Amino acid sequence: MRKIRRALITGITGFAGSHLADELLAAGYDVCGTRMRGESSENLTGCKQRVKVRVLDLCSPNSCARILDWSRPEAIFHLAAFTNVGASFVDPDAAMRVNYAGTLNLFEAIRNSKGVKKALRVFLLLGSSDMYGRVRAAELPLDETQPLRPVSPYAISKAAADFLGATYHRAYKLPIIRIRSFNHAGPRQRTGFVVPDFAAQIARLERRSGRRILRTGDLSAHRDLTDVRDVVRAYRLIAERGDAGEVYHVGSGKTVTIQGIVDKLLGLARRSITTAIDPKRMRPAEVPILRADITKLKKLGWEPTIPLKQTLADTLDYYRSRR
Repeated sequence: MRKIRRALITGITGFAGSHLADELLAAGYDVCGTRMRGESSENLTGCKQRVKVRVLDLCSPNSCARILDWSRPEAIFHLAAFTNVGASFVDPDAAMRVNYAGTLNLFEAIRNSKGVKKALRVFLLLGSSDMYGRVRAAELPLDETQPLRPVSPYAISKAAADFLGATYHRAYKLPIIRIRSFNHAGPRQRTGFVVPDFAAQIARLERRSGRRILRTGDLSAHRDLTDVRDVVRAYRLIAERGDAGEVYHVGSGKTVTIQGIVDKLLGLARRSITTAIDPKRMRPAEVPILRADITKLKKLGWEPTIPLKQTLADTLDYYRSRR
């Protein structure tokens, strides 16, 4: 088990990054992190006095080098990313610049600094289950040997970064562990994703009089959905106990349909709400089903503990509070 004191979280002000900061601080880590220029630090309200945060431009090699010289981390949790699948069809170049080229810049900054490389004990590279693309029922649940067949520009960019991580571990002995996270949700997740999109709509509709209609896209997809607070606990355990060069899935090992998520959220609503399909919410390419085999992660001592209903209730309450 690695003893880690200093951690750097890229994207610390984001959804998962802020929850990871909470998790690492509770475990006794010294935590610093990065944000984009102009990005709000609202998600760090509960811990901003205990973390150091600087601006990072992932697309700038010099900016990456300066951040690593400043932080000299023993562990890097690389969460900063272009994450919106739908938006990646509109701006695929941005997805590649941030997710692939940005990761390359970080790896090169480590490789070219003896001091940074010597201090670094583990680098967690966060990937996505979307990289698996359209899978067959016979392939479920997906283990870490499953071929990557990405169907969106976002997924392609994350797959490219994943391959890069494997190469830099083999070629330059960087202590990289690749994580492929399945869907996760919870408080602080911004709209543009399934659960907060529905939760934000419901919170607004509850305050409205007259007819209340929840606008949806395709509800037939099956997703492996985990609470973000369980997910970041998995990230910490992998950093402490995982093997460099390995790939680990983080998920629940179960599936729920998007329709099921909608039904559960409507069951938590304080007003009667109907649903209607909005063609603008349909994606050019959709992945029908994803479910993780989490055998490797369980061997590190992890199990999901927060039930889906609690995740949805907490997310809905979060958006109710944001008037």
